[in-house]
Amino acid sequence: MSALHTLDVRLLAALADAHLVPAERDRVLDVCDGAVEAVRGLGVAHPGRAVREVALLMLAEDAPHLDRQVRGDLARLCEVEVVRGF
Repeated sequence: MSALHTLDVRLLAALADAHLVPAERDRVLDVCDGAVEAVRGLGVAHPGRAVREVALLMLAEDAPHLDRQVRGDLARLCEVEVVRGF
């Protein structure tokens, strides 16, 4: 199982009660996966903090209807993926 696949499983669990249609759910997964990949390629001093902020901004733009707490939970999962991996 690859790290991104494991991240997707955890993201789906966090989205379980969000009542998204499949296209919206897939878009949220793409946003989170893209944020993780983008930050990994930057070589910044604090990649966890960076990916959390990038994910929060991108989710606010692409999925503004998601509850703020859910967006925060998703961003935190991205942060954990970058810092420790799943």
